Amino acid sequence: MFPNFKKFIKYGIVGIINTIITYPAFILLSNIIDYTLAIIIIFPLGVLLSYFLNKKFTFTKEKGSMIIFFIVMTAMFLTNFLTTWILVEFVNIIKEISQGIAIVTAFTIHYLLNKKFSFKTIS
Repeated sequence: MFPNFKKFIKYGIVGIINTIITYPAFILLSNIIDYTLAIIIIFPLGVLLSYFLNKKFTFTKEKGSMIIFFIVMTAMFLTNFLTTWILVEFVNIIKEISQGIAIVTAFTIHYLLNKKFSFKTIS
């Protein structure tokens, strides 16, 4: 259990680093172009950064698939978006709390999917 928890912590640190880099880039870009285009541009850059950081620091002994990782990241994005939307629109939870719940939910699902599919243990 401890090795998995250690990986989970490393995965969280990578997520924080990724957010520190991509969120300001999104803010800067969204002041120049429409925010929806900024999201479209920043999302793949965040995926690439996350893949390489996770490959280097989190899943160091596993073989990684960038294509599967991108699919998992897209699933995380959709999980986050839909969770927030459902909680705000149908459960009437304020958007700030809904987004917090969505981040934790998507992060946990994303970690488990990446561990299972994106980065497979080399035998």
